[in-house]
Amino acid sequence: MTPEELTNRDQMTLFALLAVARPATNRELRDIAGLEIDAGNKRRLKGYLESTKRGSTTVHAITKAGLDWCLTAMSAARPAGTRFPAGPLYAVLAGLGTYLVRTDQNLEVLFQPDAESWIRSVYDEMTVRRKGQYVRLAEVRKWLDDSVDLTAELDRMVEQPDVHLKAELDQRKLTTEDEQAAVLIGSEPRHLLKIASV
Repeated sequence: MTPEELTNRDQMTLFALLAVARPATNRELRDIAGLEIDAGNKRRLKGYLESTKRGSTTVHAITKAGLDWCLTAMSAARPAGTRFPAGPLYAVLAGLGTYLVRTDQNLEVLFQPDAESWIRSVYDEMTVRRKGQYVRLAEVRKWLDDSVDLTAELDRMVEQPDVHLKAELDQRKLTTEDEQAAVLIGSEPRHLLKIASV
């Protein structure tokens, strides 16, 4: 499918997912790029994006075909009829596309997920209805992929005043999943995360 075969909104949706470089919810896409993915986008972008459920929340991610489409669009001329504000965006993307081709690099090198913002976004999604509550690290891990070293990230993030980790004191509540998901801070396993200012 060429850039001209997708609506401007569909094209911007793919570029937004490319830039985020990880699964994102509509809330995140609205905050980051000012757009949401609706049923029409999903239908037209079938094969270019994946939408999956995480509890009651839907997350969207760009597929390999979507990445390939973005690279093709970045290497092509500005789509006919594209005007401001998308026109200047295509000029920037064309420059990036030229750079990637010239240096023989792929999009994944240029666009990588920010692990801390991903963890914070996951926490925000998990606490939409209960702000400032502790959540199980076992549940947080389910939202992330293997590219995120949660232990290393939380070990770094715990130095920030709004990040709190604690052990589950009631050992009877701990599942095998909780024990496997725990992070060691010092020598103490921590099972629960809260991100909220004191």
